[in-house]
Amino acid sequence: MSVENVKANVNVRDIFDNAMINLVIDFPIYANLVTRIGVHLVNKQQPHAAAWTDGRAIYINEAVITEFNQNPIQTAPDGKTYHYLITQKEMQFIICHELMHLIGLTFERDRNVGLVPTDLSDEMARKYELWNRATDYEINSLLHNNESTDENFGDRKRNPVGNMPDWVLYDSKYIDIQAEEIFKQLVDDEKKENGGKLKKPEGIGNQPTPLDVHLPIQDTDVRNEVVSKMAEVFGSRQNGTGESALDRTIDRNYKPQPFNWRKALGKYMRKFVKENYTWNKPSRAGIANHIILPSAGTAPKLNIGVAIDTSGSITEKEIQAMMDHLYTILQQFKAFEIDVWSCGSKVYEDTVLKVTNSNKNALKAFQIKSDGGNDMRENFKFIKKYYKGKNKIDLLIIMSDFYDPLDGDTNTTSPCPVIYMCIDHKDFVKPSKIKGVVYPFEVDNENK
Repeated sequence: MSVENVKANVNVRDIFDNAMINLVIDFPIYANLVTRIGVHLVNKQQPHAAAWTDGRAIYINEAVITEFNQNPIQTAPDGKTYHYLITQKEMQFIICHELMHLIGLTFERDRNVGLVPTDLSDEMARKYELWNRATDYEINSLLHNNESTDENFGDRKRNPVGNMPDWVLYDSKYIDIQAEEIFKQLVDDEKKENGGKLKKPEGIGNQPTPLDVHLPIQDTDVRNEVVSKMAEVFGSRQNGTGESALDRTIDRNYKPQPFNWRKALGKYMRKFVKENYTWNKPSRAGIANHIILPSAGTAPKLNIGVAIDTSGSITEKEIQAMMDHLYTILQQFKAFEIDVWSCGSKVYEDTVLKVTNSNKNALKAFQIKSDGGNDMRENFKFIKKYYKGKNKIDLLIIMSDFYDPLDGDTNTTSPCPVIYMCIDHKDFVKPSKIKGVVYPFEVDNENK
């Protein structure tokens, strides 16, 4: 479908919320930093920009984004026609663009290229406009060409942060080039084209690509506040995050699995985050505990129950595979609280073990109990009795071969959604009255 035929969602709040939810899921570190800095939605015709930062917070302009989405094809002041449609993917990019101005201290680095905020001359104003462009080129290149490390294999691959709008400043020749060098090139090029002089300043809102506006921060107190905030943001993440000998021991006991549990659990996270979190009131308790989720009235966590099938039909190899997947979930999520237990012909309540990313070593204490029988329906009786009131789980994961009465069940119900991690049973039919998804895995199929 062409952009001309798109009827865009112009509810900017919904676009923003969905962008942030996806940011939490896909780029949790970015989401953590954004929420600690704070984001405000404002409605202003001037400045005519989609977003900006004053050093203290990030601002998203509902008026301009609504205009863009109602009339997505427009001619910019530079005479070129652009597609200004902003979906949640573009919103992700815009939010992180503003974030990068802060964490990159671009307002502080203007001194590196000789800019003087108290100089009110046209030449200095034009230099500030070119500096703003240089920093945009740098930031847009970083976001568009972002690379991430595969959580299981360690390989790095390109993983863009959102979708870069076609109207922002981007040039492949500036990849891996710092803004200071880009600025020098922009100044030199403009002087060559303009008889050795810079052009007159264009003024706020008249730049070719109105993504954001950045005025020099002249107030020393504000400047110091931003520098301190960035130091706090990054400093707190450096404390106590090194890999311990215990972590390395755990890594030898459990082998991370090549399965994207972040994607598998994504829709449950989206619903949970949308109902529980705001984006402009960072939680001090969350910050202190390095919780990578937005702030809320309570400590942010998603509670999950994991039932491990320990019946007689399960081999040692399959048990190890289930524990490896549980370990992988803990690796991929920082703020999940997981209750894990054994289930054979019944749930062994004395095996219930609470684990999080920060205490993965507790998995070594997990008890494998079995009486040889196999009935995964018992998990639903257990969670209805065990989890009541505030003590509830948001999701149940059952790891089993499902060679038991739950296969094709038409009567059992559940108070929460279920993910069936189905081991070596390609014909398993999930219960008809329970909302859930089946993920099949082959581990030890020759023994079935």
